[in-house]
Amino acid sequence: MRNFGTIEIEAQRSLHLLYASNHIINCVIKMAKAIIQKAFKFRICEPSKIVLTRLEQTLYLCRQLYNASLQERRDAYQINRISIDYQAQQNQLPKIKTTNPEYKNIHSQVLQNVLKRCERAFDGFFRRIKAKQTAGFPRFKGANRYDSFCYPQTGFSLTGDKLTLSKIGKVKIKLSRSVIGKIKTCTIKKEIDKWFVIFTVETSAEPLPKTDKSIGIDAGIENFITLSNGTQIDNWKYYESSQKELRRAQRSVSRKKKGGQNGKKAVLHLRKIHQQIKNRRSDFQHKLSTHLVKEFDLIAIEKLVLLGLSRGILSKQVHDVSWGSFFNMLRYKAENADKQLIEINPAYTSQTCLCGNREKKSLSQRQHNCSVCGYSNHRDIVASEIILSLGLSELAQTKAVGL
Repeated sequence: MRNFGTIEIEAQRSLHLLYASNHIINCVIKMAKAIIQKAFKFRICEPSKIVLTRLEQTLYLCRQLYNASLQERRDAYQINRISIDYQAQQNQLPKIKTTNPEYKNIHSQVLQNVLKRCERAFDGFFRRIKAKQTAGFPRFKGANRYDSFCYPQTGFSLTGDKLTLSKIGKVKIKLSRSVIGKIKTCTIKKEIDKWFVIFTVETSAEPLPKTDKSIGIDAGIENFITLSNGTQIDNWKYYESSQKELRRAQRSVSRKKKGGQNGKKAVLHLRKIHQQIKNRRSDFQHKLSTHLVKEFDLIAIEKLVLLGLSRGILSKQVHDVSWGSFFNMLRYKAENADKQLIEINPAYTSQTCLCGNREKKSLSQRQHNCSVCGYSNHRDIVASEIILSLGLSELAQTKAVGL
């Protein structure tokens, strides 16, 4: 029988091993968090007629394959109650290339990615059914609803500003900045009448210098956002301000014969206007989110239920202001810069004073006047101050639990 001294030594040794293993696990987790994924998007400069024909043909055949795979899955279940998975459809690709020789002109992994895309559509459908959410069955893709194909691993190479695509050829891209990191995928996308390439890369995070400053953000319609330091960022209403131009273009489309050349030109003009609105909004949000991440170490925002807001009486304004895309930009940029983004429950943030007093306000009431402490300020500024206060409290609680 072992004595108590031996048992105590073994217990201490086990404890040291446990601490060492925990330290190693924490280091591995920290290293894993340091590796992030980024996307670089560049425009393809006027491809030659041969390359342009191959790009169009590849996109067309990929769409046909997607629709065929979706129909096969649907018919197999409706007729024979059989579920077809990705592996079963992938095994049919050699036969498809034999019966349809045009598919031999498409890189094998591009075709596999098309089937993967169909698989993800069904996975999402069944996941929503399991969660008892409204689930729309995967749809067939028309020419305007399928606009990209992807090289998931191989079949492409980038040398300077020259991109070589397997089975398509070489194209020149407008390399506006250097691609940092290891390129994992290459996606070719068509936007209206222009072609773009999107590289997904794995790279390490790039921490920005600390500023020891924190900010709370209140999202709104009157102003795009209001900061807790009193700054209010204007809502430029990109869609609403373009209504006159859009109405003129839509009337032009309605007057043209459907399917005719003039009709196609009118539709193209309308789509370009919508694309311009999107680009202007995206440019504004990218610049603003980059500025905030550089300026502040802690950013507190509301965790908004955007789906519900987008279905209310202000649905057009909510879609126009596009908080979802802006908060996504803040989220991934803060992660890359080693800054903290905290999402807090937005309940009563616009009804509460800094002293803790809660008074109900109508939407038309834009000034906050506390009947308890007498504090008076713009409603949105007070809300952003409350958001910052809640964010700091949540951060303090997290640190306390971590200790």
